[in-house]
Amino acid sequence: MAKRAAFGTVDRLPSGRYRARYVGPDGRRRSKVFGTAKADAWAWLATAQADLVRKAWRAPEAGQRTVGAFAADYLARDDLRQSTRSLYAGLWRLHLALHWEDVPVGDVTPAKVRTWHTAASKGTGPTALAQSYRLLRSILGVAVADEVIAANPCRLRNASTPKATRPSRALTAAEAQSLADHLAQDRRTERYRALVLVLAFGGLRFGEATALRRSDVLDGGKLRLERSVRYVGGRWLIGDPKTEAGRRTVSLPASVASALAIHLERFVTDSPDALVFGTGAGTFLHSANFGQTFRRAVEAIGLPPVRPHELRHTGATLAAATGATTKELMRRMGHATPAAALIYQHAADHRDEEIARALEGILGATPTAPAQAARPARGQAGVEATESR
Repeated sequence: MAKRAAFGTVDRLPSGRYRARYVGPDGRRRSKVFGTAKADAWAWLATAQADLVRKAWRAPEAGQRTVGAFAADYLARDDLRQSTRSLYAGLWRLHLALHWEDVPVGDVTPAKVRTWHTAASKGTGPTALAQSYRLLRSILGVAVADEVIAANPCRLRNASTPKATRPSRALTAAEAQSLADHLAQDRRTERYRALVLVLAFGGLRFGEATALRRSDVLDGGKLRLERSVRYVGGRWLIGDPKTEAGRRTVSLPASVASALAIHLERFVTDSPDALVFGTGAGTFLHSANFGQTFRRAVEAIGLPPVRPHELRHTGATLAAATGATTKELMRRMGHATPAAALIYQHAADHRDEEIARALEGILGATPTAPAQAARPARGQAGVEATESR
């Protein structure tokens, strides 16, 4: 005979096992069969009752929906850019599906996420691993929002940020100019001189620069940025800039604007739709191809290792060195948040010396202090006092 408690019931089955039952807040009866220890059945009921009191109760069957099912819904969202959708689909297929496709979301725990991440780190690059972790966290975040699970089990510290093999570095203006000049010396690479200058002194993203058309080059050395291009899944995807703030107009230094004008005259057709920084055949320039050319130029002039993306880092750092405010940097770089702009707003090594020279200039312009302020040394004062006597 079943014994009734304040919450749920526990009865013994003919097999000798115990069954616990209760009615959930949705009016449906839930039950679970345990072994021969009645205490396990009561403990399960107590846990369910505690979840109800804390408003943390979730329907057990909801947690049986798999991570793969949630991933399919997430990748089908209308608010994902086409390039982003392609990136996420590739990350899911290559780095997540094999491990998580058939796992019920209710069974995903922080320990299981940590085990997967440790194993994946042995064969996955830092950027792809960080992107895959962020995608998994976002997918499980939908399960949290749908109240299928109580909390997101992706809680690994710093796992969403790729561990760079070395810190980013900004080039000096002279180094960037040397890179551009070296490329100009070779007939095969001279078309990239203006690109290096625009990236380094305009602070553009590579996809923004390579999506520029002749009609985007405005009078007065200005560039109109309203699209970006990426090569994803074997095809070129042209879309909006990375953020809404990416739609902007950037002013170039006069010398860079002059170099760009020469580039347009020599390498770009008169069509308004002609790519400003395309290949010799007029097609989009692939970042991998440019990266090889860029690295060879870096080695040729004896610079430490530099990644092409660090030209944007250079542009932001040089702009910050002019005294630009955070708001001004955000607008120039196309950042949607101050946090992104502040990443670049740091001092270059040579800036401390420049600050010291500027302070010396201020000191030199300061009137000399009154003579009495310069007090003689203690010993000298004693001699003078003796001689006066």
